[in-house]
Amino acid sequence: MELSLLYRIIQKHFLLEDTPVLYSEEDKEILKYLLDAYPEEGCGILQNKKGKLVWIPSTNEAENPEEEFVINSDDYLRASLTGDIYAIVHSHPDASPELSEADKKASDYFKVPYIVYSIPSGEKAEYIPERKRLLGRDYIFGENDCWSLARDFYKEEFDITLPTMKFKDDWWEEELNYFDDLFDKFGFIEVGEPQRGDIIIFKIYNNIPNHCGVYLEEDIFMHHAENRLSCRESLYPFWIKNILRYARYAKS
Repeated sequence: MELSLLYRIIQKHFLLEDTPVLYSEEDKEILKYLLDAYPEEGCGILQNKKGKLVWIPSTNEAENPEEEFVINSDDYLRASLTGDIYAIVHSHPDASPELSEADKKASDYFKVPYIVYSIPSGEKAEYIPERKRLLGRDYIFGENDCWSLARDFYKEEFDITLPTMKFKDDWWEEELNYFDDLFDKFGFIEVGEPQRGDIIIFKIYNNIPNHCGVYLEEDIFMHHAENRLSCRESLYPFWIKNILRYARYAKS
């Protein structure tokens, strides 16, 4: 695919009165790959790695690649082992980006969003599966943050509704300790060794606890840090040094 065509698409869909709009740097990287695959369907994986998006292109192994796609199994496995699958991406050559019913069913089944680009027009469509996403959320203080992720995990995993926390703006600068409420009001007890579902309370560059996550297994935990996507991550080497307490729900 000629680069001049790529530039025309970027000019048409990314720029409005010389101001970048609509698409991110990941979109541009993906579009270039999908244009190179045209007229076949290009495909790949958007990986959530430690809260940042990484584009992993894949070979389309379908028998009829101009009409369908099959992601290389090794690429999918590698992306799964080194991060979380944020979305499955593929193109519709010379067709609308509207997702097919098969795409939507696959997205719902695997609980992973599907993103489709029309090539060569560059138009984009996205489908979010019905189940509420825990991983890959954008950070919004008070709405999508570390505690709201823990609450949603408990509701989905254990059908337990934990109370909300009304954090004051800049609460960490004022050294307000909200996380003691887990023990004083929310029915948690402190434990020495974590198991799946325990809340991990961190103290990051501060004198008070100011972050939390959910322990999963084998030193892997789920959390949502500021200015990052919610993700799974190893406690080593950084996070383990900042653990203050483990909290286990014990309220009957």
